[in-house]
Amino acid sequence: MIYYLLLGVSVILAACKSSLYNSYAKGNSPTLSTTFRFNALSYGVAALITLIGTLLSGERISLTTVACAFFYAVIVISLQTVSITAMSVGAMSTTAICVMYGMIIPAVAGPIFWQEPIGVLQIVGISMMLISLWLIRGKSENEKGTAARKWIALAILAFFLSGMAGVMEKIHQSTAAREERLSFVFIACAFMLAFSLAAIPVTRKRGEKKPSPSMLRVAVLSGVVIGFYSTVNLILSGKLDSMIYYPIANGGAMILTVAASAIIFKESFDKKRVTGILLGVLGILCLSLPI
Repeated sequence: MIYYLLLGVSVILAACKSSLYNSYAKGNSPTLSTTFRFNALSYGVAALITLIGTLLSGERISLTTVACAFFYAVIVISLQTVSITAMSVGAMSTTAICVMYGMIIPAVAGPIFWQEPIGVLQIVGISMMLISLWLIRGKSENEKGTAARKWIALAILAFFLSGMAGVMEKIHQSTAAREERLSFVFIACAFMLAFSLAAIPVTRKRGEKKPSPSMLRVAVLSGVVIGFYSTVNLILSGKLDSMIYYPIANGGAMILTVAASAIIFKESFDKKRVTGILLGVLGILCLSLPI
């Protein structure tokens, strides 16, 4: 029973993470420098939380885990920066769904590189999710202009980065260091903290304003969410069957994120977008069934 409660917590934390990113993106006129400040504080807090988890678990840290965590960190810090930039010019819900749909890439990579089985329903699920992406485009993304083109480019990049993060996780889980899960997340967060701190002076512009207290609060909250979200998901991935965990975690997070974007951030949804969202949820369910 406790693991199903944690599954609910995972869904809530996923929606909270997207909401916090959107709150920062929409309310702080982010620049590269301020976004790296946001990232540094977020991943600093997340590193502290995952360090505690690593020490309590007694996991060792191998060179394999350090190497995989380094490349994973490069991908994820790029993904967060791209996602925040995309949310600053486009809809939170559509951006978050593009990130979630990145799961298509490791799903396709599995049969190609790891000889994992793939069934008819999984192929149907991937097709449904791709159609869903076309349907859920918001009005702002359909309008002509520089902002629309910028959002489309960023959303596509976020999709591929999210997928590559999943592939990197699969690579780590195919090595002898597969049990070092908490260590992997901690090292990755530590690398992302270091990358962000190094990028701040390079991207900072003269006369740029200092981070506001509200931005700092959102960054800290984001770090807390990331730390616990990563830890909870690692526990669940080893305790729940994949056919239960992935459909509920991803489908639930998608529905709750869309609800948050509509209720909290007042994003509008027409029949076309609602159809796309429902099609996407069905696609996630099909993708998780080995038939």
